[in-house]
Amino acid sequence: MPEADGTGDRRYLVLTLGPDDFALDAGVVRELIRPPRLTRVPGAPPTLAGLANLRGMALPVLDLRRIVHPDIEPATEPTRVVVAEAGEPVGLIVDRIVAFSVGTESVESDGPGRSRRRSVANGSGSARVLDLPALVAGAFPRRAKAPAASVRSTRVEAVDEAEAERVALVSFTAAGRCYALPLERVAEVLVLPPDVVPVPRAGNAALGVAALRGGVLPLLSLPTLLGLAAPPAGRDARVVVARLGGAETGLVVDALGPILRLAPDAVDPVPSSLSRGGMTAVDAICRVDEAGALVSVLSADRLLEGTTVTASSARSHGTKSANGQTAGATEQVVVFEIAGESYGVPVGAVREVLRVPGIMTRLPRSPDLVVGAIDVRGTVLAVVDQRRRFGLPPGEANARQRIVVLEAGGGTAGLLVDGVSRMLRLDADTIRPAPDFSGDAVNGVDRVATLDDDSLLPVVDASALLAGTERSVRAAMKRAAGRTTKADPTG
Repeated sequence: MPEADGTGDRRYLVLTLGPDDFALDAGVVRELIRPPRLTRVPGAPPTLAGLANLRGMALPVLDLRRIVHPDIEPATEPTRVVVAEAGEPVGLIVDRIVAFSVGTESVESDGPGRSRRRSVANGSGSARVLDLPALVAGAFPRRAKAPAASVRSTRVEAVDEAEAERVALVSFTAAGRCYALPLERVAEVLVLPPDVVPVPRAGNAALGVAALRGGVLPLLSLPTLLGLAAPPAGRDARVVVARLGGAETGLVVDALGPILRLAPDAVDPVPSSLSRGGMTAVDAICRVDEAGALVSVLSADRLLEGTTVTASSARSHGTKSANGQTAGATEQVVVFEIAGESYGVPVGAVREVLRVPGIMTRLPRSPDLVVGAIDVRGTVLAVVDQRRRFGLPPGEANARQRIVVLEAGGGTAGLLVDGVSRMLRLDADTIRPAPDFSGDAVNGVDRVATLDDDSLLPVVDASALLAGTERSVRAAMKRAAGRTTKADPTG
């Protein structure tokens, strides 16, 4: 027979999960909110529905229905999310909120693992009291620190010195031709905003101005600046926010191209016969592959010369202290997409971004998540499908897919993603540690950034991502070897 535990009447939040009623101690309940927009975390347990932005905080939202009734598919869409305290704030997806009520908690005495139940004083029945910290701890074991990646590329000699000498460029297309700017002169790359306000008599190249983080960004057509016919802006059009002559200006281009890190001997100055007294807008010509593809590197200082366009003053990326130093730090990330979600990776770990070749060499006896191998200027790299790596179905091959070549922690690999959409410069105060509810650290998500539209951008640690990728490949190869042994016990 149940016995009262002597705690007396207490307030509880009564809620419904599947066919049963449950109760939470009202003392751990912070607030009730409508189901928010969620950002999924790759590789996380299915009970983690995603992350939500709660007044600037990345709130992990758990599907309490799948924790309590993992074998029952939710019958309806949730109407409320309970924000509760379980060591740290968490959101709990429930089917329905019944009421706040007063009840007396009782404990069943059957069995060694006595289940706690409470009876509601108003006669509406009984509901099981949820031990929230125990449920969360059981469903989401704290992730361990991921070891550094140990896989190295097939050709590694003096990696640090060679990488330090590489020329980093952001490439893009304008009027069907390939151009680039030095990485340090590019603040970010954005999707072309829908609302551009034209400015009368601003020059042929001026498209207008757009709002950006409380400021105004001038937008110029790069093809027009270069004396080329500007095609209509398509879905792949991007705005390259560049520092031109000490100011920030948005250059509208056809599409974002690969991020290049080239050896110095692949960059040649413009032939003197073409420089026209040093007034050309091109600083150098780059050879990006053995096939002879060339990219023109634009001069950030001379691009506006000879035009009637002048850039506005640069937007501040931080406040100035008494000694004139910038107090607000920033971090630049490359944004890639997987299964409709966006993720960021620090630009310093991105060796380059490549288009997917028509044919990739298939590695013998490699697992399905290794889609092939590519030759990147003499280095053979395995290409890993990040969809399969995160347990998602493979995507269809299309022109938006890219291979992101990451190099960090001594490891190098090519990651096949659905697309690379932009580059962002994030203010440091918008980046916070990721909530510790993602289970295994192999997904590499260790921080979350809050963007201007209040959406969340998970930021991955490149070393952890590469280490997790390596472990996934090894585990897949081990499983494949085990299946081969069972199929041929004499082999």
